[in-house]
Amino acid sequence: MAVRLKDKPFFLAAIICLVLFYSKAVKIPEKNPFISAFPKEALTGLSGMLISSPQKSASGSSYLSKMSVGAVKALPFKNSTLPSFSSARGNVDVIIPAELCEVYFPGKIYSGAKALKKGCYLYEGGADYDFEGYFIGDLFFVKSCSACRWKKGFLGKIDKARALCRLHFKRLMFYWKDGGGLILALLSGSKEYLDSTLYSNFRLSGLSHIIALSGMHLSMFSAITVFFASRFGRKKLTIALRITALVAFVWFAGFSPSLMRAFICSMLLLFASVAGVRQPDMLLILSFSFLLQTIISPSDLENAGFMLSYGALAGILLVGRGLTRFFTRFMPYYFAGSLSASCGAQIFTGPISLRLFGSFSPVGIIASVFVSPLISIFIYTALFLILLCLLFPPLASYSAFFVEIEYNLIKFVVGFFSHAPVWSIA
Repeated sequence: MAVRLKDKPFFLAAIICLVLFYSKAVKIPEKNPFISAFPKEALTGLSGMLISSPQKSASGSSYLSKMSVGAVKALPFKNSTLPSFSSARGNVDVIIPAELCEVYFPGKIYSGAKALKKGCYLYEGGADYDFEGYFIGDLFFVKSCSACRWKKGFLGKIDKARALCRLHFKRLMFYWKDGGGLILALLSGSKEYLDSTLYSNFRLSGLSHIIALSGMHLSMFSAITVFFASRFGRKKLTIALRITALVAFVWFAGFSPSLMRAFICSMLLLFASVAGVRQPDMLLILSFSFLLQTIISPSDLENAGFMLSYGALAGILLVGRGLTRFFTRFMPYYFAGSLSASCGAQIFTGPISLRLFGSFSPVGIIASVFVSPLISIFIYTALFLILLCLLFPPLASYSAFFVEIEYNLIKFVVGFFSHAPVWSIA
């Protein structure tokens, strides 16, 4: 796909930003840097609101979240026995022990005895917490929590409802065992119950992007909404319901850098549809999304999901279309389109993976063609069964059988591709 830069000002601006930020010529700004009257090494407590849902670490012993700090507690001044308190502001990455985060999770109740001594609360974005702990570098390690408060008013009720919805969803997925763990990861971004071997096989097969919340998940929810809304025959209602579905999914799953990219692009496509644009310029939309997300959250520039998400879509747009014309000479259009999209994405994300992780799985080009449709069918089946179980709870035990069949098929296919050679930097 030939790109004339003078006709693509937003694309040119995005290229300039990429060069300036990733060449280190311009330092990536911190939008909300942490500021306190006390040095970090003297701080023993933070008070503020969690602005992201805690995500499980690779080791499984802790969870990472981001806190918007409003106050701090420090060591006592000289000749004093009382701790010092001060207001503060900015965002801080906090590390919360698994025994605290998992105390209400199904199958994790074993952690309750220890957690009760340190503060037994539901840890989700939107609530205020009083943490005790210490800083190591820029990370605050939580030892205990002395209070949890949900904001008063309508917004506080919404945040608490989201937290409870995510907890109840985890309980239903736990009932579905390993298959439920995969559904939980695909629909909410929570990987607490995802089989570690399967997760490793996804990574070795070059399929990590499928587990990460992204455009595939949003497009599926949008497609479901269009399917039902189109039955009413009203375009405005269809668009309104699509927007509602997208916002609801992102509200439930939480904003990750890759999901934010997908959300911005989806909303821009909807606005283009409302404006009567039949064939929107996807490269323009991707470039504008990149610039907008950089302004909203500049720290995302350092996130691996952000880099891989934009790199994959840029590869599909810049290279994939040309490859489609080539592959259609040898195979049906559906397979040619899937293979070319996979090739385009891997061409652009391969160097990023080598730079960030020191390895790259070229088999992902072929694996995506087989696994992506399986995952789509798996999600659609899960959504149907979830709705069925909500209407008829006794069917939950029977539905788990069908979930496990599809799950085992995905596990087998991903495991097969995971044995392929991996390129790595010594």
